[in-house]
Amino acid sequence: MKKIIIAFTFCFCFQFIYAEKYALIIAVGDYPKKTGWSTISSLNDVPLIHETLINQDFKEENISVLINENATYLGIKSALNDLLKKIKINDIVVIHYSGHGQQIFDNNGDEIDGKDEALVPYDAWVRYNHNYKGENHFRDDELGNYIT
Repeated sequence: MKKIIIAFTFCFCFQFIYAEKYALIIAVGDYPKKTGWSTISSLNDVPLIHETLINQDFKEENISVLINENATYLGIKSALNDLLKKIKINDIVVIHYSGHGQQIFDNNGDEIDGKDEALVPYDAWVRYNHNYKGENHFRDDELGNYIT
């Protein structure tokens, strides 16, 4: 029994020794006025999160940062796709988001309350109109698919 426990402990530790650590930091604070969102101090979080990751032995080259105009819906989607191409099983991944969030209408009927929760990228609008129906909001369902 002791040999099995020792072997398991060795394998478990061995995996984490060779696991890479990756991070994606997203911060939107200076939303365009035309979107209707107020300015918030999200950018203040970036150096704090970055320093914390470095202190936890994340390599600089494995930390991606999207700020303001780079943190559009497509920018976030692209960064998540790039992250998925790099990571392997047992790697450690941190995704940090600072910005507005919003409940919006459920577009696929999976929510009991009829609302999706969503991150608000740089190019998402606060209100719907004839040209905008929430397509730039980053819904919980889509984020969940990336995380899975």
